Amino acid sequence: MHISFIEHWICHKDKNEEIDLALFRLLHAVRREGSLKKAADAEGLSYRHAWGLIKKWGNNFNTPLVKLERGRGRGAQLTQLGDKFIWAEQYLNEKIGPALESVTTEINAALAEFIRPGSHTSIKMFASHGMAINHLHDLLRQDSRFNIDFQIRGSLEGLRNLANGQCQIAGFHFPEQLISEALAPLYSQWLTPARHSLLQVARRQQGIIVQHGNPKNISVLADLTKRSVRFINRQRDSGTRAIFDQLLLRSKIDTKRIKGYTNEEFTHVAVAAMIASDAADAGFGIKAAASQFKLGFLPVLEESYVLAIDNAIGSTITREIKRLLRSRQFREKIGRLAGYNVSQSGGEYTFEQLLGDNIE
Repeated sequence: MHISFIEHWICHKDKNEEIDLALFRLLHAVRREGSLKKAADAEGLSYRHAWGLIKKWGNNFNTPLVKLERGRGRGAQLTQLGDKFIWAEQYLNEKIGPALESVTTEINAALAEFIRPGSHTSIKMFASHGMAINHLHDLLRQDSRFNIDFQIRGSLEGLRNLANGQCQIAGFHFPEQLISEALAPLYSQWLTPARHSLLQVARRQQGIIVQHGNPKNISVLADLTKRSVRFINRQRDSGTRAIFDQLLLRSKIDTKRIKGYTNEEFTHVAVAAMIASDAADAGFGIKAAASQFKLGFLPVLEESYVLAIDNAIGSTITREIKRLLRSRQFREKIGRLAGYNVSQSGGEYTFEQLLGDNIE
């Protein structure tokens, strides 16, 4: 048994009416397929039902959500309001999703102790945000042997909790280029070869996320200091923030010259959502988040997303994580994401491979 929670969208107009969540899935499909007919087929809806859903809520808001093209083929594209709906839904999910997931795990763990005492292995996983780690968690949650307390935490925060025994698995990302030499001491202080094992989840691209069409003509980090550019940053203790700060230091760019440097979001998707909503012009994050909102992306570096696992957790969960990371189910889905590489997923790292001589 597993209890889950979902959000509800209520439209307060003449009467309170719940917005069917199928509307959001349909809008996503229209943007992806470029056709209402193809979008309806992809979501398992009849064309009549899909059109009725789009028309109903367009009428309720006195503004259409989808624009149908004339002529043969009947292509479709989202209106500005349709785009805003997708942005709002994704932004909300990024804001409340991690907290809701954590509460859900705690509730299910508490109930399991009464329903089937001692039947689950309880594991705390604190991980930096990413599409690959989220999918791995979804796969692990399907295994009745494990009860995973999954929480989104910054890379350095997660490693600190791992070292202090507050979690058994920490997910962090680390750039394997010249910048890694400067960052290695920040990570290595929380890791011990005799106590921890390292597994690769995936490799991914990080860079500058800009608005579609790059209207501010941003091409290098120094362009973020332009007076007209509004920046949105990641939070302190996140791996992306540590990488970005080191890049600025290497380029001798004063953070005070970046408008919005102190404005923070807690996930890559939240950063991309802010740019897509025109609340910011640029941010630093992964290519997959930029692609999700059809934003521009300027690659800067490639990094590995890594799991640090406390060996005391036992071999059963570690073997299962390796199996899932190497599985076709995981690799096919994550391999389709922009900027991700899963060819080495599930492989083990030595501490010297990842951190060089910066480990005790």
